Amino acid sequence: MRTLLAAIACGLGAATVSGKVLSPAAQSLFDYSMQVQDLRWDDSYKYIWYSDNGPWSVRFTAWYTAGLLHRNQGNDVNNAKAALENILACQLTENFDSAWYGTFKLSPDQPYPTPDSPLYPPSIYNTYDPNWREFVGSQLVQVVEEFEDLIGADLVGRIEDALEIAAIGAMRRNGSYPTGDNLILGYSNPGIMRALTVGWIGARRENSTFIDFANTQGTQLLELFQDGGENVLGEYNAPTYYGVDTWALAANIKYGPCNATMTTNAGTILTELWKDIADHYNPYLGNMAGPYDRAYTRDMTEHSAILSMYWWGVFGQEYKAGPLPPKGESDFLYDVAQGAALSLIMDVVAAHIDKTTATALQVKGSWEGTRFINKTIHEDLGTSQVRVATSWLSAPLMIGAQQVAETVNRGNQFVPAIVHWASDPSHTPYPYIGFFSLYPTASTISAVAGPNSLVVSYPNTTQAGTGIFTFALSGVAPSWTLGGKHVVNGLEELPCLSVNVTAPGLVKQPVVYGASLRDHLIYNISYAVPPEFEGIPEVKLDIRYTC
Repeated sequence: MRTLLAAIACGLGAATVSGKVLSPAAQSLFDYSMQVQDLRWDDSYKYIWYSDNGPWSVRFTAWYTAGLLHRNQGNDVNNAKAALENILACQLTENFDSAWYGTFKLSPDQPYPTPDSPLYPPSIYNTYDPNWREFVGSQLVQVVEEFEDLIGADLVGRIEDALEIAAIGAMRRNGSYPTGDNLILGYSNPGIMRALTVGWIGARRENSTFIDFANTQGTQLLELFQDGGENVLGEYNAPTYYGVDTWALAANIKYGPCNATMTTNAGTILTELWKDIADHYNPYLGNMAGPYDRAYTRDMTEHSAILSMYWWGVFGQEYKAGPLPPKGESDFLYDVAQGAALSLIMDVVAAHIDKTTATALQVKGSWEGTRFINKTIHEDLGTSQVRVATSWLSAPLMIGAQQVAETVNRGNQFVPAIVHWASDPSHTPYPYIGFFSLYPTASTISAVAGPNSLVVSYPNTTQAGTGIFTFALSGVAPSWTLGGKHVVNGLEELPCLSVNVTAPGLVKQPVVYGASLRDHLIYNISYAVPPEFEGIPEVKLDIRYTC
């Protein structure tokens, strides 16, 4: 018999957690997630229908298995076992030397990547996603740890086989190899999940290579987090991926081997992470202040971020406190697919949020005063390249900005500067949120937030994208525009907001409405840098809340 104790989380092995009773808050999230997922279940093929990357979603199916096994009613266990068999069948194992070796198909019907033909040429995050080793793999770890007794030794053994294969592929990734890879130490969410999956299967199969790799990662991830005393993740202030980070950290604590460094270090990171979340959280606006390293929604009360589910699952107040969009909102219906699996680790999350932080997270309504946050972000150890994030918050107005000097544009998930305000304070349960954010056309940006101010400049005008400052405006209260009362002509006059724009030498462009940015319809408000401009182009905004 293998040394199973080495693979069992400290005091929380399969025999103790299977069939556990959830808190009322976690149970509420669990029930809603299962209600949504039950409606998507293809009982013939035993996958979740979801047209994300194909007709069915392998990842959504993996998340559903934990819910089925915990609920354990009717055909739930048999369906879960069939789904697990299907997931294992979707692992890409045919090309040992490939970048996708050991990850999982996005949908069972898609072809294998074809490097030697035009059928389905390999393209990272398109035709294959290397992070699904971690998303699916960490879910398989939870299933075994929680429900090993229900699924049986044979299926457990084949899950272990699959995780061994996934570990081999995962360990090759270093940010530059395989070609196109970006998993550096600062890419927090897959990195933390990888430490769990590789370390867990290393302990289960007594593989010292896996164990050593995971322990090195666990040590370095904590070192990076604490670098300079900052206590920040390299993937900083990301409302969606902070939700994944929280899952990964809690899963390490609950399911990781006792002597693994990530098991030990995850608690420290989780507690400090939620302190920083509370510092950025504005309970009146129901949002976290920017800037965001990665964001889909710019307004958590309108569109979902995974982080929102922890307010529900830990505090159980749903619409009474915490940023949560309407339950039928499309992004939330996507994110809540993971809700049942997350519900099973809510006890760990709750235990690592200290009382002061928990109080701050449950507050709602207006508050007095202001606060300022200044953080330096490191993406790797042993490098002097850093980013600086500044955030200024008051109840009705908050401003976030980041200074970044890089050579590759981060894309439209990156929000280097953003202003939120209460566009209509009469709206409930939160004010209707207005925001405008700087679209990241350049890769070197100096954006600094201060009291009622935002200053943005392009220090390196030799780079592409430095010829224009584009602000994406959304959340203009309908009462302000209906009946032709007002028309948006720029940032200067907005509902409940007055902005003094100083942009010396720049040329304001006509305002255009109707483009979509991450589900938000926006006004495009731009300032062009003319060809004859000399010096460093800059836009300074002095911002005053007027309601």
